[in-house]
Amino acid sequence: MTLVLGTLAAFEVTYWRSKWQFPYMYTGTLVAITGSALVVALFGNAYALNMEPAYSAVKFIPTIGMLFGKCMIGVSIGMGSVMDSLESRRDRLEATLCFGGSRWEATKPVVVEALRSALLPTITNMSITGLISIPGMMTGWILGGADVQEAAR
Repeated sequence: MTLVLGTLAAFEVTYWRSKWQFPYMYTGTLVAITGSALVVALFGNAYALNMEPAYSAVKFIPTIGMLFGKCMIGVSIGMGSVMDSLESRRDRLEATLCFGGSRWEATKPVVVEALRSALLPTITNMSITGLISIPGMMTGWILGGADVQEAAR
């Protein structure tokens, strides 16, 4: 199930959300999204949620679904930023390479900008989690009939 969802997520990011495609883009996107989400879901379920086994469908499917959604957003924004920056800075990149600069020296500003733009939604979401999400979850538990003490934990 996870591989099917990862394949669909990579397909959407590569072919529907990206303006440009390059060779093996789908393969790289598939490995990035599926690999990172799978590792985080397994470790999160095993250690944060104390699930035994960590791939138990009760918690694993919702967890992997949320992670795929977040990964798709980050990868889409990051790839869009890289492709836009490569297009707009083409002259500078070519000049750096012509003067003997390495690929890393030429693309370092592009990569830094892409990482900042790709991580911004995740960091913003994490900064408001305690203010909005946790009280919202408590309210949901209370409205669902749970004890107030249990909802606060």
